[in-house]
Amino acid sequence: MEVAIDSHALLWYLSKNPKLSTKASNILETSSKIVVSIIVILEILYILQKFGQERKFSNLLKSLESEKYLIYPVDLALVRECAKFSKNLEMHDRLILATAKLFKAPLVTKDKEIKSAYKSVVW
Repeated sequence: MEVAIDSHALLWYLSKNPKLSTKASNILETSSKIVVSIIVILEILYILQKFGQERKFSNLLKSLESEKYLIYPVDLALVRECAKFSKNLEMHDRLILATAKLFKAPLVTKDKEIKSAYKSVVW
């Protein structure tokens, strides 16, 4: 089974942070693929830079080279899906939601706004 993931969940999963729920951790461990929107990677870069931890970014990229991860770019299919979500959602959230929807995958996220916009959320 494929599963999509948002930024904080991916950071917590890769760092084995206890902030990641047990349910989220279990689905990520048992999934055949973790689908990562490119915006998630860029958001993580921003977070790490914001807190002066950008040196961790190269290790994160190495982790994502595993066959377990599918990095999904911004393409026209994704843009079309984004247009279907509420304009009240931030663009990065819409891109993450659209990625999950394109793959018909559950989305691992703690984000309340995303949870209200997508029926298949795992936390």
